[in-house]
Amino acid sequence: MTRNKFLTGISAILLGFMLSCDNTTADPINNTLNNPNNPGGSGGGGSAPSITGPRILHKINVNSVTNQEFVTNGNVLEKAIFKEASGPTSFLVGTVTYTSGKVTRVKFAQEVNGAPANTLSYDFNITYDSGGKINYTTCQTMLGTMPSFNSEYTYTYDGSGKITKIVEKKKSGSTYTHFINYNLTNSGDNITKMVSESGITNAAGVPDLSATVLTTTYDYTSYDDKINPYTTLPKTFFVMWSLLHPINFPSLSANNLKSFNIVYPSPVPGIPGQVIPGAYTYLYDTQNYPVSDQTQAQKYIYKAL
Repeated sequence: MTRNKFLTGISAILLGFMLSCDNTTADPINNTLNNPNNPGGSGGGGSAPSITGPRILHKINVNSVTNQEFVTNGNVLEKAIFKEASGPTSFLVGTVTYTSGKVTRVKFAQEVNGAPANTLSYDFNITYDSGGKINYTTCQTMLGTMPSFNSEYTYTYDGSGKITKIVEKKKSGSTYTHFINYNLTNSGDNITKMVSESGITNAAGVPDLSATVLTTTYDYTSYDDKINPYTTLPKTFFVMWSLLHPINFPSLSANNLKSFNIVYPSPVPGIPGQVIPGAYTYLYDTQNYPVSDQTQAQKYIYKAL
């Protein structure tokens, strides 16, 4: 499995998950307008008890199958499990390590039937500045037992402490080869656009802008004013998850994404790239959390803290 195929698979899962939310993401059974006897359930079904205090996201099920699971101990995320499109027993597992209460390592690896698949893995190591913001990350990409790429990430913030740019520089061995700039636009506490620019570097790791630079634009065009379930989990984990594939950047926003457009670069100069749109709506429990989609197919399951 190549890196591109691996990420294409992850992208397909996540795009499918997002597009399945079109005009759906909440549960009429758990909505007080539809069932006043069960206001704001946990997302596990109409008979689930309400959670009125602190909570943490536990699972996202689609058609009674768990697509995402977050294994937690109290409010501490230990690992996240994402179902892959390649098969019913294939999962991407992100294991989290802490130092002095901060996430300092996230390793994503494939598992099949609960055992390591010995294919692609991504090992992120994270450091922070004196103010507690991420200032540097490395990632070792392994193909089986052989290193494939090493990446280095640096971060830029605005005056309010929001990330505005992440620069990734890739190495093959000790030689820099490629770069990706992730340029983020924020509106309030939501990310409204991410433009990625990718190309080659010189030996010193400086982007070569005279060579071809491919640009992909993610327009996150509208949000609701309710609570994003991913905000109940560590933000640093979702920064790494977003670097694994940029479609995940809205997981860093405070609210729930309602519509987006992704414009991929064209392989032919002068011809517009492929555009993938998406739009969806939400219903919520009484605590302003999404709990399911309107078809009852997709459910957000929480645990009380």
